[in-house]
Amino acid sequence: MALRVIVDGDSNKVYRKGDRVTGRVILVVEETQHIESLKVVFAGNCITKTSRPFHVNGCENSPSMREYEEKIRLFNQEQQLFPQTTLTPKKYTWTFEFTFPTLTEPRYKRLAHGATYPKDPHALPPTFQLKTNVPGGAAQICYFIQARLTRSTSADVKRCRVVLPYHPTPHVQYSREAKCTSAVLYGQTWKPSRTAKGEKAVSKVYNKVARPSSNTPRIVPSILYPESIAPGQNIPLSLSLRNTRDALNEAQAECTVNSLSVTISTYSTSMCGHTLNQPEDVVSKHVTCIARSNMNKPLRIGDTISLTSNFRLVNDVECIPTFKTYTITRKYVLSISIGINFGVEQFTIRSSTPLEILPRVPRTSVLPPVHEDEDVEPLPRYEPREPSKEFAPDYEEIFALSRMESASSEGSNRLTPTYSRSSSFMSNVSGASESSAGASTPASEIEEPSYGQTAAVGT
Repeated sequence: MALRVIVDGDSNKVYRKGDRVTGRVILVVEETQHIESLKVVFAGNCITKTSRPFHVNGCENSPSMREYEEKIRLFNQEQQLFPQTTLTPKKYTWTFEFTFPTLTEPRYKRLAHGATYPKDPHALPPTFQLKTNVPGGAAQICYFIQARLTRSTSADVKRCRVVLPYHPTPHVQYSREAKCTSAVLYGQTWKPSRTAKGEKAVSKVYNKVARPSSNTPRIVPSILYPESIAPGQNIPLSLSLRNTRDALNEAQAECTVNSLSVTISTYSTSMCGHTLNQPEDVVSKHVTCIARSNMNKPLRIGDTISLTSNFRLVNDVECIPTFKTYTITRKYVLSISIGINFGVEQFTIRSSTPLEILPRVPRTSVLPPVHEDEDVEPLPRYEPREPSKEFAPDYEEIFALSRMESASSEGSNRLTPTYSRSSSFMSNVSGASESSAGASTPASEIEEPSYGQTAAVGT
């Protein structure tokens, strides 16, 4: 007896909320079987596994490990194909149809999975798979169609499953440029040191009690960065420096951007709920996207400078959107480090902010890029108009004149007819010279007949 599940459509299709899943279940019976039930299950699972040392009698060096595992159904839909019956040797086929839901189904108590994990129904997380750093640790989110066959004569359940890749749908339509947020880093306000090496102690004490000089700048940095980004969007980063003691920059002070480092950190957490213990694993990964040195990029105080151009996320399997579910989370942090030179002194600006990676846009919804020089206005409606000599020269008259000049120079007895725009071929042959504004066949496309003079023969 063979059981098979076939899902319609492309096997590599990535499903989204509201998508229909259709297919058929095929059962080949070789001999008479008493079937208890056959049903199709459409579900989503969230599975976490981990382990911890199992301390025996206070011994912390015990090699034994205690394993934890938790399995949560994000949603569950079933379709009964037929009740209890007896099947004769034959090939049977049944069809099924399901729809991806918008939200998960379970609801948990307040402290069921800690304070950082959601308890109420939420949007379906993407397909996800991760191995943690502890022995046997893993986190998985999967969606599948499964056929379950139960026979009356056996307690074994025959199963056949097809996994369905899933990706969330963007909540809003993306623009081509990400929206930026400005962060003023007051905690990193910088000012040049006023005490040089070898300065007397009396001068140092005087500088501490003396009134601050207006010539000494007090630089406050500001960074412009995106809080959320989607694959394919540019990640714009900008920097501006402001002198609180010279708001208009009358001193024409200038700094130099010497180095730039941009790092995106990934933090994945998985937790196994337990009544007394809730072991949690954290997997972090840091990717340095930009590392530049010796940039020597001038920056005037009060101006804003762009730090990046054509800086985008790589749209691959690692680019998973930010999400939170009952026992698994995924988040990102954008870290920026900028080296600044002010005269002979140096200082570094550092910033670490949460970065939300949005779901990628389906290819069918991606609009073609609009160039700045592209004419997006509709063309005017065509309206026919009368031909005019202002638009083009009269080629027929020019052709006729050229033919007459060549004929007269050769002194030939051949007759050279002239063609007008309104005359017919026969009128041109007879020597008609009247012209009008009407269109006619160009003379170059008319086969010109030859005429010769013959002597009359008397009778």
